[in-house]
Amino acid sequence: MGALGNLCVVLAIIIFIFAVMGKELFRENYNNYWGGVDNLPRWNFKNFLHAFMIVFRVLCGEWIESMWDCLVASGYICIPFFLLTMIIGNLVVSTDCIYRTIGKDDGSALTVCVFPGEYNNYVVRGGRVVRGWTL
Repeated sequence: MGALGNLCVVLAIIIFIFAVMGKELFRENYNNYWGGVDNLPRWNFKNFLHAFMIVFRVLCGEWIESMWDCLVASGYICIPFFLLTMIIGNLVVSTDCIYRTIGKDDGSALTVCVFPGEYNNYVVRGGRVVRGWTL
């Protein structure tokens, strides 16, 4: 498993941490506000699976409805939770996407210069981008 696999494992761990944190922070507030399991909204923190789906949904960019329901049930503590979930998760996802576009899976794309005068794909592609912008 190369660096890309490690990055995917880090993303899975981050999703797991935020799902458990959301479930523990907001589960009781959801049950108290909506009066039980039968009246809960579609996206809720009643168990780990639903919390996992909300975190995944936040990473996909659909977080407004979930955050609004959380605000109604739990108050303003939801805002930092959803913002941190979105920022940290999207940083890992964007790092993954950037890594896939600039290099191989052996970690060589993350080093700029291996030896003096020897450049890897990152430097060569960066030079092409700079030349493309100056045209």
